Amino acid sequence: MTASRFDLAVIGAGEAGIAAAVRAAELGARVALLEKSPQLGGACVATGTLPSKTFSLSANMFELAGRLKHFGVLLSGEPALDFGEVAASRQRLVRCDQGVIQSHLRANKVEIIRGSASFLAPDRIAVRREGGEVIEVAAPLCVLATGSRPTSLPGLPADGRLILTTDDIVGLTEVPSPLLIIGAGIIGCEYAFIFRTFGAEIILVELLDRCLPGQDDEIARIIEKELARRGVRFLPSNTVSGWEEAASGGLSALTSGGERLAAAKAVVCTGRRPFTAGLELQAAGVATGKRGEVPTDSRLRTSAPGIFAAGDVLGRRMQSSTAILEGGVAAENALGGDREPDERFVPSGIYTMPEIGAVGLTEAQAAASGRPVLVGKCPYAGLVKACSLYAYNPGLIKLVFDRESTRLLGAHIVGAEAAEIVHALALALKLGARAEDLAYGVYHHPSISEGLREAARDALSGLKS
Repeated sequence: MTASRFDLAVIGAGEAGIAAAVRAAELGARVALLEKSPQLGGACVATGTLPSKTFSLSANMFELAGRLKHFGVLLSGEPALDFGEVAASRQRLVRCDQGVIQSHLRANKVEIIRGSASFLAPDRIAVRREGGEVIEVAAPLCVLATGSRPTSLPGLPADGRLILTTDDIVGLTEVPSPLLIIGAGIIGCEYAFIFRTFGAEIILVELLDRCLPGQDDEIARIIEKELARRGVRFLPSNTVSGWEEAASGGLSALTSGGERLAAAKAVVCTGRRPFTAGLELQAAGVATGKRGEVPTDSRLRTSAPGIFAAGDVLGRRMQSSTAILEGGVAAENALGGDREPDERFVPSGIYTMPEIGAVGLTEAQAAASGRPVLVGKCPYAGLVKACSLYAYNPGLIKLVFDRESTRLLGAHIVGAEAAEIVHALALALKLGARAEDLAYGVYHHPSISEGLREAARDALSGLKS
């Protein structure tokens, strides 16, 4: 077994691992990045965030093409979808991003070692290459960033043919219809809109009594109405209790409510779970939780001295944005820093149609905390920019304030550009902005962001009542 020595080893080349490797190299460490996949970037690049957003962009462009006449742009004939080209655009994005990642790592002199990693000791890692060769990486410091995998449902194992995971769906070469989507969380709702726009019949099944758990109730209701308007069949308070392959092709699924559903394919969108299989963490003294997650303290230190963890493997907020933050902080702390990642005001973007931007407390969460709440709203229908985009319905900016101090507690937007606008509100939250700050701010006209002023003014008017 050949051996190589480094100051720090990073296991996993997803967003958290790349951020950790680059930050450690910037701080002067000799870094090894261990990755078993032929692609760098993890699920974000290969099957998750970026590919799904490519599908979302294609769906939005396809829908916009049908409205171009409203802007004076005439096409000969009706717009048509070339799903093969949609899939090809995803592959082009992956290749582009691979080049960017490789260039970034090369510029920082990070050594990439391909193969499956497993601990021999806290400071020694075996890496088994595809051809069977095993090399040993010796490093006194390590960052675990092995990411996550899609969850599965009992009695509904994914086969990549009829029952798909969210990793499988980006590899489709044609639009399946009817498409059964199990789970109406963020991923399930995004794909429901995407494939409905592509022309598929969609059946969306959700165990809870509403879609988008964790999002503001009012925003979720708007999305449910839009799903119905577009012809998506939504079955809340349901799950799939069994299925069988249909003789004519596709599958037949049985819901917990006793209904039989026919579909060409089903995709399970019930979340992701941390992935640590094969790492032999016990050899390093790294403890894991019930779901396979790696617990850490506030500085991202695991139970083993010198070993840190970041990203989805923590089993907490599974977002690329937080993974990037955590990866950098883990590397800094491994090399002598003492930083806590500030994840109090993490904005989220949900690429439904229309999209959602959210940060902070929902109205229900704020009320449950026992504090008096002040809510301000601005419908997109009141914004000139939204009207010019033909994007005024549905659309809503909703701001939640503390009634006594008027400090912003949360912001929830559904409508055009929502996932971009929300970043200003994340900063406003962090800086302790009040309703008066937003109400008397200066906004470019015309813009969707003007709705922040109007929503804040609406909230302040509630103080007089």
